[in-house]
Amino acid sequence: MDRRVTACGLIRPTITLLCLFAGLAHAAPITVKDDAGKALTLQAPAQRVISLAPSLTEMLYEAGGGDKLVGAVEYSDFPPQALKVPRIGSNQKLDLERIATLKPDLVLVWFHGNAQREVERLTALNIPMAYFEPHGIADIPGVLERIGQLMGSERVASAAATKFRARHATLQKENAGRAPVRVFYQIAQKPLLTINDQQIISDVIRLCGGVNVFGKEPMLVPHLSTESVVATNPDVILTARMGGHGDGPQRAMDEASLTGWLKFGSLTAVKNRQLWLIPGDTISRHGPRILDGAQSVCAALDDTRKTK
Repeated sequence: MDRRVTACGLIRPTITLLCLFAGLAHAAPITVKDDAGKALTLQAPAQRVISLAPSLTEMLYEAGGGDKLVGAVEYSDFPPQALKVPRIGSNQKLDLERIATLKPDLVLVWFHGNAQREVERLTALNIPMAYFEPHGIADIPGVLERIGQLMGSERVASAAATKFRARHATLQKENAGRAPVRVFYQIAQKPLLTINDQQIISDVIRLCGGVNVFGKEPMLVPHLSTESVVATNPDVILTARMGGHGDGPQRAMDEASLTGWLKFGSLTAVKNRQLWLIPGDTISRHGPRILDGAQSVCAALDDTRKTK
């Protein structure tokens, strides 16, 4: 009997059967429920992935699947290696021909963030699609874990999720019991837009002890009048510095998108010089770096508390 050791570390009489079992175990189907409520089943971990949102690109790398990313939308610029990935359009206009050429076996979709008409066109390519959209900070680690499952990188994703949960808990503890601060968060100036309490940025504001003055609005992104903002008289006004990766909050009394408020000298936020820019990429993306954005928001709100 040939007793030579094989690549599986087993003697030849048993190699065929046991390696077959190992192969079957490795090829076990993967089923994940996404944020659209759909159960997606892959026969094996995805090897060629396309991301339709910068936040999902960041999630993919954090979950250990960055080496499998073959295409991403514009502004997928973090981590730096994502800049080398081919572009396949924007979240509002996809290049379906380019996507088909890249032969993906999985597409990560930003639920409600990608243009529905474009997603519908994409379904015609019959590529497996997983929809993700965390509504709160606490939802992010679960997304990391599910992406890790789809990539076959569960250990990396689990470690990243554990680290995120621990940091989130620390921020919650540090900001518990802080005096409330009334916050107006400006998404855009023209038209004047904000967010309600169902949007993840509002969850960041709550984490820092803030109260979104338009949190009870029925629309996720309400359109406002200048008069409605003045009537709420916020303690602080925040907006995102687009393209900002870090460096913390910046007082923004001369920021072009905010200077229009200076003529309302009776506003508490204006009187106390509490107009702030938050690094946009950390606060606006529904991904792991949102806790960096939270630290910036908390720092701005702490400064506001000193004026009350």
